[in-house]
Amino acid sequence: MRANPNFTYLRESVPKNRFTLLQGSTRSGKTYSICYYIIDLCRNYKGIEIDIVRDTFTALRATIWKDFENILKEHGIYTDKNHNKTEHSYNLFGNTISYYGCDNPEKVHGRSRDILILNEGNQISKDIIDQLFPRTRHRIIIDYNPALPEEHWIDYYIEKYPPLITTYRENPYLTASQIEEIESRMNQPYWWAVYGTGQRCKPQGVILTNWEIGDFDNSLPDIYGQDYGFSKDPSTLIRVAFDKKKNVIYAHECFYEIGLHTNDIYNLNRQHAGRKLIVGDSAEMRLISELQRMGLRIEPCTKGADSVRSGLKSLQAHKIIVTPTSKNLIKELNSYTWHDKKHEVPIDDYNHLIDPLRYAYSRLNSQGKGLRAL
Repeated sequence: MRANPNFTYLRESVPKNRFTLLQGSTRSGKTYSICYYIIDLCRNYKGIEIDIVRDTFTALRATIWKDFENILKEHGIYTDKNHNKTEHSYNLFGNTISYYGCDNPEKVHGRSRDILILNEGNQISKDIIDQLFPRTRHRIIIDYNPALPEEHWIDYYIEKYPPLITTYRENPYLTASQIEEIESRMNQPYWWAVYGTGQRCKPQGVILTNWEIGDFDNSLPDIYGQDYGFSKDPSTLIRVAFDKKKNVIYAHECFYEIGLHTNDIYNLNRQHAGRKLIVGDSAEMRLISELQRMGLRIEPCTKGADSVRSGLKSLQAHKIIVTPTSKNLIKELNSYTWHDKKHEVPIDDYNHLIDPLRYAYSRLNSQGKGLRAL
């Protein structure tokens, strides 16, 4: 079977260039190719320090590190004695591979390495990049999908080091079912352009364009918004603050998960929101009541006859700052469009974080004035 072109490109580019960029659609094989390239590199060298980094350790452990460990096991080269699970490192043929998330300040600010690998680099903030890049002695590999805002720190490197762009069609390891699932979304123009063809594309007809990526202002009072799902739709939690003087809303995605039961939602809410107020979707009063009895400070939103349209108009009136790690919120903002623009009816999709953003913002904006309809 032929090699994935991402792997071939890594072999050609990394020895010659400080930066190697892999841009691609969903399932284009970027991550797997990087894993195989690390093994290939470690067979030929000794004493190299390699760091694999993603926006959060939870995401990293469930994606690229899981793939890497599975590949080592499949090829019979994984041994527990070489895996320091406390320090999150692995010794491969005399080379040290460390893996961590950007949510570990000690790792980000306090170490250097020979080779840096950024998995889903588009989800990492510029502040973190400014810590990682100067502490990397030799080579930097970045894989990303092109779901990017109009301006992003990665643009500078794209211009200097043009990326290899690949799609699912060039991945020889996909099954027919996987290909069919991807191609079933050809009728979604933005999704297909970004996740099907691997091309950067400005969203067309999106409702909320007044947002940018930035840091959350932790000095402001904050509350949380929540939406509920189970088998198909996710349950979500979003942290929201509103600076009335500057007319800026701050939003941070806390979780976005399918298949959560009441206890799971309770535990995640306590982990992220603690005793702070959560405003949940009033369509799930039974669930909200159960969470209240379990000790959470949670209340239902109030919906009016024109709640969605008026709520979106309110959001459009402010700048929205979205944290870099809020990957599902960014995807929703890039995909949330009008079903009927004339009558201002949005599609009933890509709203699992946007809806609770409305709930929380409206509650913040109504403090001291009585609760407005959401």
